[in-house]
Amino acid sequence: MICVTIACGSRTRMMSEQRKLSSEGIQLVELRLDFLRQEPDMYRLIVNRPGAVVVTVRRKQDGGLWGDVESKRLSLLRSAVVASPEFVDLEVDVAGEVERFGETRRIISYHDFERTPDDLDKLYSDMESKDADIVKIAVTPKTVDDMFRLMEFVSQKNRVAKEVGDKLSGKGNGVRVIGICMGELGKATRILAKRFGMPFTYSTFSAERIVSPGMLEYRELLDLYHYEATNDATSVYGIIANPIGHSLSPLIHNRSFIEQKINAVYVPFQIDTHDVHRFLERAAEFGIRGLSVTIPHKVTVVDRLTKMEPAVDKIGACNTIVFKNGERLGYNTDYLAAVSSIEIAMGGDVTNEIGILQGKSALVLGAGGAGMALVYGLKRRGAEVTITDANNERAEALANQLNCDIVQWKERYNIKPEILVNCTPVGMHPNVNETPFDKDKLYAGMLVFDAVYNPENTLLIKSAKECGCKTVSGVEMFVGQACLQFKLFTSEKASATFIRKIIKDTIAAAK
Repeated sequence: MICVTIACGSRTRMMSEQRKLSSEGIQLVELRLDFLRQEPDMYRLIVNRPGAVVVTVRRKQDGGLWGDVESKRLSLLRSAVVASPEFVDLEVDVAGEVERFGETRRIISYHDFERTPDDLDKLYSDMESKDADIVKIAVTPKTVDDMFRLMEFVSQKNRVAKEVGDKLSGKGNGVRVIGICMGELGKATRILAKRFGMPFTYSTFSAERIVSPGMLEYRELLDLYHYEATNDATSVYGIIANPIGHSLSPLIHNRSFIEQKINAVYVPFQIDTHDVHRFLERAAEFGIRGLSVTIPHKVTVVDRLTKMEPAVDKIGACNTIVFKNGERLGYNTDYLAAVSSIEIAMGGDVTNEIGILQGKSALVLGAGGAGMALVYGLKRRGAEVTITDANNERAEALANQLNCDIVQWKERYNIKPEILVNCTPVGMHPNVNETPFDKDKLYAGMLVFDAVYNPENTLLIKSAKECGCKTVSGVEMFVGQACLQFKLFTSEKASATFIRKIIKDTIAAAK
């Protein structure tokens, strides 16, 4: 289940939020009493509660707001236990000072905002010995190995507790474990808590009140990641990027899973470049069956693929990985999606062996992952391609790699292409008043493609329309590559219309 943390200064507001959550079917909330500006009325908060609660009074050193003396905090915790909540949260170093009373279960917790302890077994033993019903370990992973190590530990302890019978179910003395990887790196572990045998995962009531780094809103867990519907048979997919917050991929894939009644979930992983190889080597431990790959990892992942389609080998960039039979299979859906959308806009037929791009001149702005894909795709369909980039060395490397012409960035206006392709981030939200190609250098009849999809109508696209150019927005590329990824992941056909609507609605709502 989901435990929603309520952290606000007003007792009345706290009670109101409890009632709202209970009416929505939330079975468990955490009351963060350290946030209250006045001493709480235990009867009204706990005895008269509308649903199950965890009572927590967190010190500043453990990420809380409690600023008064420790003796008063311990007294408050004892009073809370007497009021008989379902759970009380006690830090491991003070748990021995608050005795068990009545039916209240004891969560013995540990927080480390700097690192992940080396000896998790010793830490667990110390915590279990404090008369724990649940052990909660919240740490800060510095590497993906830290994350995998904690989750492997949590899974093993919960598996043993299930086998011998655990205290929560009343069937034995086994102690269940909640493992929390704080920060962006650990968000996926909160979404996948069930997979690791955790009795519940913590979420926040509101994005304005995130009390632990990496916490998600409860509605996001329910509506986007369909947390309550996931189970041991749920297939796991995801995306690796850095940063990850801007990505629409979790929204697109998760809604498509729901729409097509596929038992799967798609989760975000914010991975540093130096951790990408280790993540790919260990991804199967999370049951991951497929990954989307985006900035800045499309090139980095290539040398950890065990097999790849010819496009990946030629381009040197991969945006889709499928894990199958111990293999890491690499694909690039960017080039096919982009080039197909360009051909369709020009009135061509992508099924023809010799298409409408044959012999057309194209100027590609940007030599990054998207630029690589577009150059490859355009050349494959017979276009004569020139590449330019503000980083001339990168442009030269791509030109040599894919055998195309090159021009200095400052000389890009000397080219009069039939097709102009922007693969730079120039014009992307929030820098919507920027363009990589001046309006007065555009001309009627030119086709202008912009890989930027947020906003859909970039300044470049607006200028091109005003000049009488044909235009293709980044939304079409994004829709196309997502549909191709979905097919690779699930063997099912995605709805381009459904995905396009999600993207456009999301972009419009963000304005």
